[in-house]
Amino acid sequence: MKILVTGVAGQLGYDVVNELTRRGHTAIGTDVAESSLIPTTKLDITDRSAVCELISNIKPDAVIHCAAWTAVDAAEDAENCKKVFAINEEGTANIAQACRDIDCKMIYISTDYVFSGQGTDPWKADCKEYSPLNVYGESKLNGELAVSAILDKYFIVRIAWVFGKTAAISLKLCSILGKNTMRFAL
Repeated sequence: MKILVTGVAGQLGYDVVNELTRRGHTAIGTDVAESSLIPTTKLDITDRSAVCELISNIKPDAVIHCAAWTAVDAAEDAENCKKVFAINEEGTANIAQACRDIDCKMIYISTDYVFSGQGTDPWKADCKEYSPLNVYGESKLNGELAVSAILDKYFIVRIAWVFGKTAAISLKLCSILGKNTMRFAL
């Protein structure tokens, strides 16, 4: 399979491309920034025409959308709010639209931040009892809603913790710095 992965300069996108390649798939990595660790096609997901052109030219079988504003605390800053929504909502809608244009499947990596974090029972897979408590959660929820409104062929994967080879380095650093917990949000 030919799979386009967004956000490969980040830890999740980087590990996804490497795992896809290890399994024999053709993985094309994109990011707004170039990565010195992995071949990267430059792509700003907030530029709708660039997204549509690139995905139309590559014609992947699927897109795994890992790109996101991930600085949860900084998302709350007034000067960042517009950019957070541009990336997590509008950028995601751009990817979904480009996938629809070529009839391509999309996997959107979202977050448990779309919920309140309250309660005692796990949320069910198709739970729609959204209640984000912050800008990051609201922007990722808006991305989910855009994907489900635009596409028929999609998967939304909500995760609470990112781990992998690159995350292990971050966890070790936290241990060295004496931090007990670290949350990797998407």
